[in-house]
Amino acid sequence: MSAEQRAKVFKALADAHRVAIVDSLAKNGPRCGTELADELGISVALISHHWDVLVEAGLITKERVGQARYCSLDLEKLHQATEGWDGYVAALVAMPSAPAKPAKKKTKKRA
Repeated sequence: MSAEQRAKVFKALADAHRVAIVDSLAKNGPRCGTELADELGISVALISHHWDVLVEAGLITKERVGQARYCSLDLEKLHQATEGWDGYVAALVAMPSAPAKPAKKKTKKRA
C-alpha cells in the first residue's frame, strides 16, 4: 500500500464518529445503518456521510439487503495501512524510559 493510500486511511480515521463505527464493526461484525445510528446516538444521515468517507478509504464495504444497508469492516485494509509498524511499536514500548532531565536551578532575581 502506498503512503498516499495509507494517508487516506488515517485521514478517514481522524474523526471520533468514524473511529466509533470501525470499533463497533470490529466488535460486532456487519451492522445496518439504523443499528449504528442508535448505538452511537447520531442520525442515519450522519452515519451515511461517515460511511461514504470510510468506503472511499477502503475500510468498509456496503451491501444492500432488502431495504437496509449493511456495512462490513475490511480488516485486511486496516492491517495493510499499519503493516511494518508492529515490530517498531513493540520496540518503542519495550524501551526503557528516557532518564529524567535534571531540574533547572532557580535563580534569584536581583533588586
